[in-house]
Amino acid sequence: NPCKSHVDEVKALANELNAKQLEQSGNYFINVIHYGANRGASYARNTGYNYSIADWILFLDDDVIPDDNILDAYIGGIKRFPDAKVLAGMTTLPEATNTWTTMLRVCNVGYFYGVSKLRRHPPWAVTANLLVRGSRFNPTIQFKECYPKTGGGEDIDLVYQYKAFYPTSGLLATAAVPEAIVKHPWWNGGNLCYKQIRGWAWGDSMCILEWPSKTFMTFPNWIEHVTFIILPLAIYTKQPVTGLAVGSVVIVLEHLIKMSRYLPAALKQCEGDSIFYQLYVALGAGTVLSAQEITRVNAILRRFSLYSICRRVDWFDGQEPRIKLDIQFGSIIRFVLNVGITSIGFGSYWQEWRNQV
Repeated sequence: NPCKSHVDEVKALANELNAKQLEQSGNYFINVIHYGANRGASYARNTGYNYSIADWILFLDDDVIPDDNILDAYIGGIKRFPDAKVLAGMTTLPEATNTWTTMLRVCNVGYFYGVSKLRRHPPWAVTANLLVRGSRFNPTIQFKECYPKTGGGEDIDLVYQYKAFYPTSGLLATAAVPEAIVKHPWWNGGNLCYKQIRGWAWGDSMCILEWPSKTFMTFPNWIEHVTFIILPLAIYTKQPVTGLAVGSVVIVLEHLIKMSRYLPAALKQCEGDSIFYQLYVALGAGTVLSAQEITRVNAILRRFSLYSICRRVDWFDGQEPRIKLDIQFGSIIRFVLNVGITSIGFGSYWQEWRNQV
């Protein structure tokens, strides 16, 4: 929650701009709303969203720097895409400044920040820079407060609500405006930000429950295998040491697979550095995805949501069926490997059980 001096400074600036506008047109255009407590991202956005009677509403993060021509760019987007209800701007992230931000670059965790340059009709986009149809046209659309206060998942949910509210628009409900640019800083000043990443995963896991039609099934991933297969087996067979050893092998194998996946990007991003550093960056990039996977399983356990096990959100909302098939096929290979490791690890127990039978 901003300190009082900062709030007073913002209000003073608004009053100054409004006074100039009153002299020119007899009207004012800036309202500052402050409710004195941190009630979360969804509540804050809903306040401004419902307060405004504008045709279009622009959501910006408080730490971004908008381009001087951002409104002109969005006006152009409105004219180019008359059927669109959501316009996604371009949110640029800085170049890597240290090892951690290099890892973030390599794992491409910010893909949807720059989605407007990659897709003409994005499946969704982040609220760091997002223009949407005003609330008076679609009053039932709101940011849901089931998502984390710090944000995560609520932007996906909002865009899905617009698509559901305007079903006849289809793919045209969203449109990209890459000329509408804001600069976004690295999270936590470019230092480790696993907390931020876990927050996103905690929030986006709610989309499985809120939008089950936009999900798909896979075989268990590594953390689901460890949590729901190896751990119960270790307890049932009373072999905790074996369970720990088997779980460790599964974890190591998973991160070797992730490292190999990110190594080409690490070689490009860290060109000129030693191969050991490049391998380290590729391995670290994999831990970003792993942190999200661990958080989602934690969310399943905390919410007692058995429905969410082995279920994934389709980030591309049906636009990329081949990516979904690739994820599913990859999950089969991983699961076969993990089952093989588990069978070998607990092999002595199965042999003893067969002898008793």
